[in-house]
Amino acid sequence: MSEPSPDPISEPTHEQLRWEVEASAQPDEAGLATVSVLASNPMTPRLAFDMQVDWHAGAEAADVEGRALIILSLLFKALATECERVAGARFERG
Repeated sequence: MSEPSPDPISEPTHEQLRWEVEASAQPDEAGLATVSVLASNPMTPRLAFDMQVDWHAGAEAADVEGRALIILSLLFKALATECERVAGARFERG
């Protein structure tokens, strides 16, 4: 007997989790930039973030955008850890 297909809502496929990410840096005041990050996937149609980061003299926009993306990835890892901790505490309470 074959097993039922996984529910696409409860068990997302890799394709449902694949993100598309764009970043663009705009200089602000001296030495700063606002980096706008847009992200989407089939389960999350749109996430948008604006981050203010340092724009060091001589740096290219791609360098500033890349640094902002690394910072954002670290922030999301910390947020994911906290979400797991809070969710675990709620599940334990029932």
